Amino acid sequence: MQAGGGGDAGDTRGRHRIQAELKKLEQEARFLEEELEELDKTDKVSAALQELMVTAESKADPLLPVTNGPACQSWDRWFEGPQDLRRCKCWFL
Repeated sequence: MQAGGGGDAGDTRGRHRIQAELKKLEQEARFLEEELEELDKTDKVSAALQELMVTAESKADPLLPVTNGPACQSWDRWFEGPQDLRRCKCWFL
C-alpha cells in the first residue's frame, strides 16, 4: 500500500518540477522578447545619435581656445624629438 502512496508523492514532485521548469522557460522567453523590442528601438536611437554627433562635430567647442599653431614655441622642442640622432645621448632612443 505504501508503494502506491509513495508513487503519488513522486508523481506530484515530478509534475511540480516540470511546471517550475516551464515557468522558468516562459520567463526567459519574455525576457528575450523584451530584449528584442529594445534592440528594435536602438536603431532609431542610433540614427538620432549619429545626426547629433554630426551636428556637434561641425561646431567649435566654445570652451576651447581657437589656435592655429602652437601656443608657445618653446614647448614644441620637448615634444618633437632630436634633430640629429647621432649626437643624441639619450639611451631610450
